[in-house]
Amino acid sequence: MISRIIPSETERAAGVLVPKVVEHALGCFRKDGALIVEDIVDPAVIVRARRAFDAIYTQFCCEREDVRRVGGQRFMITINLEAPFDAPQLFANPYLLPILSSALDETLVLAAFGVVCSMPSAPAQDVHRDGGTLFQGSDLDRLLPAFAITVAIPLLEMNEVNGTTALWLGSHRDKRTSNQENISPIVREGSGMLWDSRLSHGGTPNKGSLPRPLLYMTYCRPWFIDYGNFNRYNPKQKPLLASESFLLGLSELHQRLLRRCERAETPAVIVD
Repeated sequence: MISRIIPSETERAAGVLVPKVVEHALGCFRKDGALIVEDIVDPAVIVRARRAFDAIYTQFCCEREDVRRVGGQRFMITINLEAPFDAPQLFANPYLLPILSSALDETLVLAAFGVVCSMPSAPAQDVHRDGGTLFQGSDLDRLLPAFAITVAIPLLEMNEVNGTTALWLGSHRDKRTSNQENISPIVREGSGMLWDSRLSHGGTPNKGSLPRPLLYMTYCRPWFIDYGNFNRYNPKQKPLLASESFLLGLSELHQRLLRRCERAETPAVIVD
């Protein structure tokens, strides 16, 4: 069973997890390779993001040069960091950053920001790892500390009907666990699920009538480059986009986090 962190009332008032909870979360994450932190994004932010995705990006769920197909009726779309997706709760969530910084290090960067959208009738996705491997043909990767982490925040609840992400806990350390039983957790809108990029996982079928957009972020050590998703298979898709004015208006901390961001040519439609 995947570990779930539920912020206390005191932590919600402060907007951050206390150190002992961060330490506990880190231990769970290192052991299992995955973790859920419950209800960490304001529901109003999720509603606006879902509306914006429906209005702007659902039309991108097709064969395009700047979109990658990642399974049957399943598309990976880069999302511009503009309203309403520019909320720090999404790209620099204060509950998640201490866990991410501890699992990686304080020089971590946000390397990608987008949505994986599974359309109605999308079948199960192939089981895979994110970002490829560092050392082909060996198990050396599994002995190393985490070098990249995926954070997924559902804009529509992940469940048996809409589809979720099946996880093989522990497979980031032991490939034999990839042959064992997986889990398919329910993740509410606005909660965050983290997994180590080395963890075996795959999207489950969308049995519902609605597209299921899953906001994803890739955080990594500053030397890691995801050549698999963005350079080798689809060089025309950019992993992280924002306007110059948005980047200049950020705090120093957020500017460091987004230092890999490429400039978006023109803003998309802004949905209030």
